[in-house]
Amino acid sequence: MIRNLGAAAAGGLLLALSFPTWGLFFTAWAAFIPLFFAVQSDSRLHAAVLYGGTFQAAFSIFDLIWIHKALVVYGHIHWFLAAIVFLCLVAVLSLFGAAFGAALAYGWNNGMPFYVTAPLLWTAVEYAKTYLFTGFPWDLVGYSQAPLQTFLQVVDITGIYGVSFLVVAVNTAVWELLQSLLIGRSLRRAVLIYCAAACCAAYLYGSLRLEQVQRRQSAFPTFSVGILQGNIPQEMKWERSAMERSFAAYERLAVEAKEKGAKLIIWPETSVPALVAAKEREWRQVLRISETVGVPMLVGAPSYKENDGKTSYYNSAFLIAEGMLRFRYDKIHLVPFGEYMPLDWLLPLGSGIAVLEADYSPGKTMTVMKLPEGPALSVLICYEAIFPAMSRMAIAKGAEILVNIVNDGWFAGTAAPYQHLSMAGVRSIENRAPLVRATNTGISAIFDAAGTMIASIPWDTCGVLVSDVSAGTPLWSFYREYGDIFALICVTLSLSTILWAAKPAK
Repeated sequence: MIRNLGAAAAGGLLLALSFPTWGLFFTAWAAFIPLFFAVQSDSRLHAAVLYGGTFQAAFSIFDLIWIHKALVVYGHIHWFLAAIVFLCLVAVLSLFGAAFGAALAYGWNNGMPFYVTAPLLWTAVEYAKTYLFTGFPWDLVGYSQAPLQTFLQVVDITGIYGVSFLVVAVNTAVWELLQSLLIGRSLRRAVLIYCAAACCAAYLYGSLRLEQVQRRQSAFPTFSVGILQGNIPQEMKWERSAMERSFAAYERLAVEAKEKGAKLIIWPETSVPALVAAKEREWRQVLRISETVGVPMLVGAPSYKENDGKTSYYNSAFLIAEGMLRFRYDKIHLVPFGEYMPLDWLLPLGSGIAVLEADYSPGKTMTVMKLPEGPALSVLICYEAIFPAMSRMAIAKGAEILVNIVNDGWFAGTAAPYQHLSMAGVRSIENRAPLVRATNTGISAIFDAAGTMIASIPWDTCGVLVSDVSAGTPLWSFYREYGDIFALICVTLSLSTILWAAKPAK
């Protein structure tokens, strides 16, 4: 069993290497093979639970270690307590791997080969990961293939789950080939043919769709957008003494963006370093900058509302035009432990852990902001961009451009900003709509409807990015229209397969 646990852990490490900042995307195509060998050699259910859980735990530790650093450096939590919190998250995520291992072994013990069960089961697990326990679909397997832009175009049909399915399917084909070479088992050529055909079909579709999208969006009218990246150090961001310097920096950048021709200027998430409301001095200062610049501004700021003697706090985005507030959006999908404490009635340590931001309340609805002279847009605040349903909701309500405002300053010197960027870019392909990403410390970027990053500002850089964005009704996308049909089919087939395997023999 020790050898099998080591193999499962090695597979998790291989999978982690396929994501930024390592970016060895090809390792994902073999990462599941050690787990397959472990389950085949010891297919007892309790053992398979351990192997699957170990695989997921190893992946999560290597892929998400930046969470521990953020808790220690910016959450001011003792490293030991931070390690406990981090390992609790890893343990929760490991439940998904454990379920995968158990289902894989159950199918194997009942005559279901891995090439049938593994792609379906893993896709079902990733779908569950998106929604259960508040949802945390960070670095789903398909995102590892972000460098392969042509291959990635299939997400406008299947969502990111389709790419995950193909990657796991290829793992099963390679595993079948290794079984034939190493132990002389008869090679199932049909498996190799099916996987090769599926990948070729995805690549061919991607080639044709990529050319079509690029050609069609070139005929759209364009709109000039300016992104401000203030690069305010996180440790200084909330200091009262630094507030005026922060405002001065963003005013200077806003003027520069206007001079470069921007028709909309976008500030990052919580770029106003104070709680704002209509009566606050900081809010009046934002309005003054808007009037000075003379073009619409989208500004991220923490805010509050008072109702019946109760004060609620929000992570908000405000669209200001002609010196007046036009639209407001309050973040709907909050970050657990960072913006609110889940199950705080069960966790007396909650007040000592949820310190990265504040105890925010969730917003109620997605807002579509129509510019006075320009396209309609919707805002995804921070990690809302990793939830496909959020961007689909925005486009369905009439948005033509997706705007993702972010503060990844918490994660300086880690892989998190690069992982976050690659996931956000996939939303533009799924919805066939441009995505504009404004961050405090980087990486700010603009993606077109084909998922091409047409411009960016590097990490740890203060600067302005002004670029034209295609503005018009987004191109049609099967995924945007019908959602997670592919993932739901995989969930249904997974359950059906398990039930079929459980059917008593006659």
